[in-house]
Amino acid sequence: MTTVNAPAPTSHDDHGSVASIGPEHTGKPFPKKLAGAVFVLFWLAALALWIIAPHIADPRWGAFVIDTGILLASVGFAAPGISRIKSFGVTLGFAALAWGLFALGDFFDILALSYFLRMFVPLLALLGSLYGLIGKLKVWY
Repeated sequence: MTTVNAPAPTSHDDHGSVASIGPEHTGKPFPKKLAGAVFVLFWLAALALWIIAPHIADPRWGAFVIDTGILLASVGFAAPGISRIKSFGVTLGFAALAWGLFALGDFFDILALSYFLRMFVPLLALLGSLYGLIGKLKVWY
């Protein structure tokens, strides 16, 4: 039994060139008001954690609290660029994974993991917001 894949649908613009039409977005959109609320609340929580952290006696717990603040600030920064609720759920899932890896790195003194995550998590948030912004730009030729 063989299957034949149909070619992707195409569209012609005014100049006769052919552009491929990608899949339609599925799922509910992520409301802008909710994205703004996530941005503000997560940043407030991150700032509160960064204020509290220097007063913690155990340096491992202090580092974990600071790293949790980095994680919350990164998710808050990325929230306005998220367009679908499913994407926000995936973001929170990866944030939970990063939180567990931060705990592993901080409490078991795996410095390479902790420092890597301290750079990588904000980088992903920055790239996510940047790609969200670029995806909304219209280019006319």
